Amino acid sequence: GNWWDNNKMNVTAVTMVVAPSLFVSTLFPDAFSAATDIAGGYCMTVLYGVLPPAMAWVMHKREPEDSGKNEFFNARSTLIVTELFACGIVLEQILQDILTLLS
Repeated sequence: GNWWDNNKMNVTAVTMVVAPSLFVSTLFPDAFSAATDIAGGYCMTVLYGVLPPAMAWVMHKREPEDSGKNEFFNARSTLIVTELFACGIVLEQILQDILTLLS
């Protein structure tokens, strides 16, 4: 009745997301676990390592021109080092995953 009419779209969306994942994880539990580990590793590194320095860079770029140039230079140097370090971690994860797949 009324509950189904109000929630038909939500139930359909949840079913479309959960059913294929449940089906694949039931048939191939090891593959699904490995895929989740890989996706989680990259997403966490990008979310907490690569994006914050990039967001801070954009914020510093939008500051008014009358702000101190020396402060921006120091912040820019720190952001570049932090971003390179985070990208290095992502590259290391990629290499580890490739080596794991090849072995």
